[in-house]
Amino acid sequence: MGSIMMMYLHGGDWNKIREALLNIGAPTNAKRLGVNDDEVVRALTYAHEIKPERYTILGDNGLSHEAAENLARITKVI
Repeated sequence: MGSIMMMYLHGGDWNKIREALLNIGAPTNAKRLGVNDDEVVRALTYAHEIKPERYTILGDNGLSHEAAENLARITKVI
């Protein structure tokens, strides 16, 4: 799921990744992964704190709750 959402943020073909994962039976949404929507959003808002010395597409401050929820909905993760 993370690859799908990060590809969206990079402006790439996130649907292609999603389709490839679906083709091999990998989970592409929260339900299939066994987590709830709030856990996905919370993970996105705190991910930037895991390795703060490493810059990622999530930036120094991470995503706001609203941005994380929108990202997950757009990419069909929740």
